[in-house]
Amino acid sequence: MRRLRRCLLVCALALGLVIPAVLAAMPAGASTGVTLPADESPHPSTSMEWWYFTGHLTGTDPSGKTHSYGFELTFVRLNALKLEPLAATYNGQFAITDLTRGTFKSNMIAVSEMPDNVVSGGGFNITVDGWNMQGKNGQNHISAAFLDGSYSASLNLDQSTPAALHGTDGLINYTPFGTSYYYSETNLKASGTIIDHGVPVKVTGVAWQDHQWGNFTGSGGWTWFSVQLANGTQYMLYFLVNSSGTIVNKVGTLVNADGSTVNLDPSQLSVTPSGSWTSPTTGTTYPQDWVVGVPGGTMTVKSLLANQELTVPIVDSGYWEGDSSITGTVNGSAVTGQGYTEITPSYTLPIAI
Repeated sequence: MRRLRRCLLVCALALGLVIPAVLAAMPAGASTGVTLPADESPHPSTSMEWWYFTGHLTGTDPSGKTHSYGFELTFVRLNALKLEPLAATYNGQFAITDLTRGTFKSNMIAVSEMPDNVVSGGGFNITVDGWNMQGKNGQNHISAAFLDGSYSASLNLDQSTPAALHGTDGLINYTPFGTSYYYSETNLKASGTIIDHGVPVKVTGVAWQDHQWGNFTGSGGWTWFSVQLANGTQYMLYFLVNSSGTIVNKVGTLVNADGSTVNLDPSQLSVTPSGSWTSPTTGTTYPQDWVVGVPGGTMTVKSLLANQELTVPIVDSGYWEGDSSITGTVNGSAVTGQGYTEITPSYTLPIAI
């Protein structure tokens, strides 16, 4: 039964089942919301938490060839049943979208009952089976590699502006799943090295970090967008759905170039897909190429590669996490940029075992 419990928890994490809901307790040091850097660390009293990095990189290899990549590294912490008070199951998800080759590669790994590393003074330093992410006050480093040697990444991801606290001081309404703590670093300057099939590529670019946590339960899913515009502004946009796929909540934040934030009026947020893609692996059909409405205008979000699905072969399921381009008009001005889009099908948490 112990082995079965671990297996089911690992499978749930690998599916990207990050469904936030009602919070039963506040983390230490935060009476009304998020306090940084203390809340960058893991929260042992909560059932689920994740640290999520995505970004866009370009570079030149030693032969002079230019390369472009999207990347994702996510660690998800699950302790839904509170069976281990000093440890939790950690899941790692690593993906490279190679826009030069036109290919996508991903992997998921998990470590059962790993102790939480709550860093003194705040920040995080987490290792999952050799993959690592660490950071504090907007200065981050991540490293991960595929076992077959196809790609590895070692990146510094830093920003000087404050983290964006979504909602009210980092607490958001996450109906139908309850309430979630949530902040982002939306304008990380990326630099480092991608090893591409044995060839080192020095890269630079822009990245994004999300950190959310809480005691989660409920059924549903979402479409989520990070938008990083060339004019120095960013948008975080969540369209949350119930188990029937109907949008029941919208959450949005505009992040100005100086790091100040504006909570967006949900009534002025909309999303309309103009296409779809069906996974040959899982059979799931995902919407593609969205027209997104925000206060003052619309943006077209186009996936740069249709197949950007992270899958779990043993259960034939997954979720879509894709490097995307942005064009549109906001407040009468043309805008361009880049972003990531996440489509999470409907799941139910917590898992009863």
